[in-house]
Amino acid sequence: MRNLDFISEERRAVISNIGEALAKGDSFAKVELSDPRPNEEEIKKVILPFDNKRRSPVSKCKAYFARILAENFTKAVNKDTSIVGLDNALDITGGAIITANHYNPTDSTPIRMMASLMGKGKKLHIIVQQSNIFMTGLFGFLMKNCNTHPVSKNAEYTVKNLNPAIEDILKRGNLLLIYPEQEMWYNYKKPRSLRDGAYHYAALLGVPIIPTFTEMRALPGERDKDGFLPIKHILHILPPIYPDKNLSVRENRVIMQTKDYNMRKELYESVYGIPLTDDFTPERDIAGITL
Repeated sequence: MRNLDFISEERRAVISNIGEALAKGDSFAKVELSDPRPNEEEIKKVILPFDNKRRSPVSKCKAYFARILAENFTKAVNKDTSIVGLDNALDITGGAIITANHYNPTDSTPIRMMASLMGKGKKLHIIVQQSNIFMTGLFGFLMKNCNTHPVSKNAEYTVKNLNPAIEDILKRGNLLLIYPEQEMWYNYKKPRSLRDGAYHYAALLGVPIIPTFTEMRALPGERDKDGFLPIKHILHILPPIYPDKNLSVRENRVIMQTKDYNMRKELYESVYGIPLTDDFTPERDIAGITL
């Protein structure tokens, strides 16, 4: 890695963590330094009883205000964001699962733009890591309340709480954003390996996957507080992937997961004009370091 002294110390550490994870073949590794790391007691207290269906009046009220904040924030941070391929999503009438690359704390906002363009009847719900629920401040408020649903390794929570909520969301014709890459890798441009949860739910509940991939282009301008150049985001909406009613859930999961990854790979190679390789070069693979 060349000298990146113009990048903040924390971000340099994250870049180093990404390189180490890739060297180990682990594209699902947690690389951020400041993510909350709740213990088992905190998870039992906060995650197990989480109101995924927003049944209580307090939960409904908080969700209402969180959505207003998120919509305003989305407009503020996406003034220069472009969306390509919206026609691929407009014919979907029922519920659907959206998959996306996970590259920034605000990377759900282009998806929120997309959801609003698909029709007023579709609400966007987001699967988040359980650690996000323990964030504080305004961002923590949004993580807890903006139609977010924490995923956990706790089997009891998943079966009794999360799964029924996901089924309800999709049966009502709404949109569910899932990040199959699992962890956020800041400004990482390449598509990564995909966890199978999104495709399992799509196959099990008979709904399509809407694959998306956000391209990042550094622009000339003043570097931000972490040393990164301004970045233009281009959300690519790819053709939907439908489960085959004649195949098993497992067969559909594998096929849908493979199709999604292959489309991401083809798009990456097309928009950046380079082959997708396993090596790691920060100047090439992390957006905003260089033009």
